[in-house]
Amino acid sequence: MEKIQFKCELLSDVVLNDSPATEGKRRCLDFIPGSNFLGIAAAQLYHTENDETWLLFHSGHVRFGDAHPSCDGKRGLKVPASFFYPKGRKIEEACYVHHLLEDDEVTRALQLKQCRSDFYTFNCKHIATKVFIGKDFTIKSAYDSDQRRAKDNQMFGYEALCKGLVMYFSVEFDDDAIHYKDGIIKALCGQHHVGRSRSAQYGWVEISLCPYEEVATLSQPISIQGKSYVAVYADSRLIFFDENGNSTFQPTAKYLGFTDDATIDWSLSQVRTFQYAPWNYQRQAFDADRCGIEKGSVFLVKTKEKMPATSTIGFYQNEGFGHIVYNPVFLQANSDGRSSFCFTEQKVESEVKTPKKIDSQLIDFLQMKKAHAKNQNDIIKAVNEFVEEYKDLFQRGSFASQWGSIRNLAMVYEDDETLRKMIEGFVTHGVKSDDWLQRGRYEKLEGFLNCNEHKGHLQEAVINLASEMAKICKS
Repeated sequence: MEKIQFKCELLSDVVLNDSPATEGKRRCLDFIPGSNFLGIAAAQLYHTENDETWLLFHSGHVRFGDAHPSCDGKRGLKVPASFFYPKGRKIEEACYVHHLLEDDEVTRALQLKQCRSDFYTFNCKHIATKVFIGKDFTIKSAYDSDQRRAKDNQMFGYEALCKGLVMYFSVEFDDDAIHYKDGIIKALCGQHHVGRSRSAQYGWVEISLCPYEEVATLSQPISIQGKSYVAVYADSRLIFFDENGNSTFQPTAKYLGFTDDATIDWSLSQVRTFQYAPWNYQRQAFDADRCGIEKGSVFLVKTKEKMPATSTIGFYQNEGFGHIVYNPVFLQANSDGRSSFCFTEQKVESEVKTPKKIDSQLIDFLQMKKAHAKNQNDIIKAVNEFVEEYKDLFQRGSFASQWGSIRNLAMVYEDDETLRKMIEGFVTHGVKSDDWLQRGRYEKLEGFLNCNEHKGHLQEAVINLASEMAKICKS
C-alpha cells in the first residue's frame, strides 16, 4: 500500500451541509468528505464502466480520505469522544481521558462534560492545539427567472467554511492499483469546485501535493486494571453492516480488525453516531441512508494479541469512510486520569485588509447617502448646541424677522464664502446692527459661520439655524 498526501486550500467560501434537509437550520461540516475528491477524479477519468474504473472508484483499492483543517503543517483530528473536561471550565484548563479515570466520588464531583466538537493537532512535545475554523453565514433568496425578481417565501441561509482555510487529506493505493497513481494525482491537482452552490460564489479550492505530519502511535497495548487493551480511534466515519446486511452501531472486535478472541469493552468506549441520506448527482436522487459511527469515537478492545496491521475497516472505504488509528499517543493520561497533553488554541493573526475599490453606481450612491446622513447629523447637533446655549441672547427684542432674512440669504447663496459676506453685511450695516453688536450676539453667529465642520455644507447649516432661532424668538 502507498499513501499520497495532498493539501486543499479554500480559494472561496465552501458550503458543505451536514444534512440534505431543505428546512430548518443547516450546519456546515468542518471537514471535506473524501467523496468530494472521488467525484473530482471520477469526473475526469470515469468515461465508461470497465475494469479500470471499477478498480479505481468501486473496489475500495483506491481510498480517498477526508480533508481535515490543519495547523503548522499538521493535519487536525476530530477531538476524541473520550476527552472530558469539568463543567464550567475549559478543556485548556483540565482534560481527562474517560477510560483511564477511576469511577469514584472524586471523579463524580468533577461533573465532567464530553468534548464533541473542534479539531486538534497533536505534536511530539505533548501539545494539543485547537485548530481555528472560520465560518460565515449568508442569507440568500431563490430567483424567479420569469418575473426577474426574488421568489416569494423562498429565503434560505448558507453556513460556509471561510476561504483561506488549509486542509490536508490523503489517497491510499493498494498494490494492484498503484500503477494508476499518476493519473489520480494529475486529476486531483489544480483548481476545482466542491460542495453546494458551485455555480455561484462558493466551492472554489486548489489541490496540490504536500506532505504533512501524521499523529504518532504507541506500539504497546494499554494496561487498565491489569488488563491489556488497544484503543481504536475513528479518524473518519465508520459504517458497518451485520450478517443480515443491515446497518449496525454495535460492531464486534472482528469488525475493528481483531480476531474472535478480542472483545469490545463498551463501558470504557465512547461512541457517537450519525445518519444522513447522500445525494446521487448522476441519478438525481437520494441514496439509502448512511448510518454509522461518527469520527472521533473511541473503542477499547480487550485483547492480548498485537495490534492489527490494517488502517481501514468497514464499508465505503473508497469515499473516505473506515480510517482508524490504533493506540494514538493523545489517549495517554497521568495516574489521576488527566491527559498528558497540554491544550492550547491556534493563534490567528488578524490581517488588516485594504478594501478593494468597487466600480459600482450603487456603492457610490450608498456611500454618498451615508456621508450626507453624517453631515446632517453633525449640523443638527451643532444647531441644537447653539440654540441651547445662546437662546437667551435673542429672546428679547424683535430678532425673529432678522433670522428670517438670514434664512432667505442662505436660500439664495450656495457658496460658503459669499454667504458669509452677505450675512456679515446684513448684520453689521442693517437697522438692527447695534442690537447685533450688543452682548456679543454677532461674535456668536460669526463663530458658527466659521466652524470648520460646516465647510462645504454652510448653506444647509445656516438654514437650519435660522429656522430654529426664528421659532425661539417668536415664543
